[in-house]
Amino acid sequence: MTTMDSPRDSALIICDMQEGYRGSVPHFSSVLATALRMIRLARLVGIRVFLTEGRPSIYGSIVHEIEHEIAQLPQELFGGSFIKTKYFGHSMKLTQTVTSKKFRHVMVCGVEAHIGVRVQTIELMKTGVIVNVILDGISSRNKEEIAPSVATMRDVAHLNKFIAYFGTSETIAYAIIGNLKVPVENFLALIQTESQSISTGLKNLLGSGDDTVSGDSSEAIE
Repeated sequence: MTTMDSPRDSALIICDMQEGYRGSVPHFSSVLATALRMIRLARLVGIRVFLTEGRPSIYGSIVHEIEHEIAQLPQELFGGSFIKTKYFGHSMKLTQTVTSKKFRHVMVCGVEAHIGVRVQTIELMKTGVIVNVILDGISSRNKEEIAPSVATMRDVAHLNKFIAYFGTSETIAYAIIGNLKVPVENFLALIQTESQSISTGLKNLLGSGDDTVSGDSSEAIE
């Protein structure tokens, strides 16, 4: 991920972290921990946060942990929750909002990797936004779907000469600090506090031997 010039040019999108997925998505707790970490980072550096909800009548509301963390954000940093009522995978309204606000960098995490995350990421790339997919922050009910979905996103970026980055939450966290005027002590304290959660998430979602997602964790496609 390239260095941000200003937090105003970046956004965090958390896809479909709803109660209906809690018991069916492998390592949901690790995905949730990553999403919460990224919200805390967004609060620290002043990045706008957006949520999506896929058919809440079926999959339920946003999990209470994220709702609690969102409530800690300054009002101007929460861009809203975008409800998807059709089984199409992404929010057209959210994509239009990102474009109209002239965001240059967008980070994406959540579920499911092969539906909401994949389609939302590709639609964002089409607008020229630089998308950063958080590899230890995505999962699907069928874990076998994750690696092909990441491969598809990479292929779409490569074939169309879009810019997309695929990295871990810690890699992306260090990258977005860049030139921002954020007290380093506060950032390092956040990473240190989350170190065990980061380690557990990496093992659960990226694994070793039978990797869920293969490839360089900080790979960039341009």
